[in-house]
Amino acid sequence: MSFLHFTMSFLHFTMSFLHSYYVFFTPLNICNVLILLMTLLYTCLMTKNNIIRTSHQLNHFRGNYTKLELDFIYSFISEIREEDKDFKKYSLSLSELQRKLNKPFKTRDIEPIFDTLMSKKFKVNNNKKLAIYNFFITMEFDKEKRLLSVKFSPDLKPHLLKLDQYARGNLKYILEFKSMYSKRLYMLIAQWKKRGTFKYKVEEIREVLAVPEVYDYGNFKRRVLKTAEKELFEKSNIYFEYEEIKIGKKVESILFIIKNKAIIDDYLINITKFIDYMRDNHVNDDILFATDKNNGVEIIISISKKGMLYDKYQNIEIDKIRAKEIWNTLFSYAKKKELKCLKKEKIEKEIQQ
Repeated sequence: MSFLHFTMSFLHFTMSFLHSYYVFFTPLNICNVLILLMTLLYTCLMTKNNIIRTSHQLNHFRGNYTKLELDFIYSFISEIREEDKDFKKYSLSLSELQRKLNKPFKTRDIEPIFDTLMSKKFKVNNNKKLAIYNFFITMEFDKEKRLLSVKFSPDLKPHLLKLDQYARGNLKYILEFKSMYSKRLYMLIAQWKKRGTFKYKVEEIREVLAVPEVYDYGNFKRRVLKTAEKELFEKSNIYFEYEEIKIGKKVESILFIIKNKAIIDDYLINITKFIDYMRDNHVNDDILFATDKNNGVEIIISISKKGMLYDKYQNIEIDKIRAKEIWNTLFSYAKKKELKCLKKEKIEKEIQQ
């Protein structure tokens, strides 16, 4: 259904509703109803226009794009409807694009980004095929209507239209990320969300993310992995943690562990929910390595089958006053993602499967 058709149908319904029940409404109430209904309409349309769907192959494209270029590309991909059988001319007004990007985007910015996006190529490389594409075949700006329009390359139809399997992301999160690496990693996380984990060789993930060759592993870890990990946790509904897989001293692969914030936040709402969760899921696990402040002896905090905190080294239950302090400390660490037992949950589940 087109935007115009949807809007006209909505207005017809609204007027019919108000006409049928006008005796129950004062002018003020009618205004409030209209505002509420228009807000719902706007929310529905904006949510629908925020969904990004790409094939798994396209989601792994190799290409060097800036933050603004990625935002521009994903903004127009989000305009493709799930029911589209062929590419159309997809258009956004300059004001709509500014709203999506949540940043100034002026007429003088249009020609430079058109030039770069029309000239840049990207690769889709898998076991069966290597292909080089451009996202768009035409890009236009109507100066009178202040309307930007694009046509996607026909070669991308298998990657953007009528998809059986696809990576599904939300544009609003992508546009909030400041790092271009966060934008790409978010879409990879979205692809493997149901699986819960995925693994890449370091060289492969560097190529997918277009990480500069001058970055050694330390820079890659700090500027790419750590930055994206932090941004996704703070700004997205899903995020990741990772484990380094080494051969000798060299990190060969990265195991990404996907976390659903909606699930995690449920037991971080308050300390009572957190304690219940830990008692249900981490009996006899190594929760925290610490040093007893009274005697300097090292202890391992764990949870007994009865739900009590105890020291695993000496198999001694911790008194209630100390236990309360420790629970508060554990809760604080959990909210900062510093409890290793929680980080390893996804890995253990994957191994069991």
